[in-house]
Amino acid sequence: MTEREMIEMDQDNQDGSWQVNQDWDREAVYKQPESPVQSNMALASLVMGILGIITSCCCYGGMIFGSLGILFALLSRTEDRFEGYAKAGLITSTIAIVLVVLVIIVFVGTAAMSGLGLGGVFS
Repeated sequence: MTEREMIEMDQDNQDGSWQVNQDWDREAVYKQPESPVQSNMALASLVMGILGIITSCCCYGGMIFGSLGILFALLSRTEDRFEGYAKAGLITSTIAIVLVVLVIIVFVGTAAMSGLGLGGVFS
């Protein structure tokens, strides 16, 4: 391409149409993808699961927080999918309820052993 052809091309483009198209393409290409909105129910589920594990030695606290954590995790489900926090909340809440059941079994077993007079912990 000669210098004259380049100058003519530059003069042809004086209306700025190329610049307008370039700006429009730049906005289309560099537009940031929208991040998914984090559900507050999923976060509440995780918090309830953690509180359930912490209070699992007290039967009522672990059972209440664990049940609420499972409920919040199921309510936060969107489009048949769980978010990361909802999955973690469901797992921690399930662990809290299992720990509560184990604590109840240990307490009942200890009470039964001491009631039989076989040398339980409290005899």
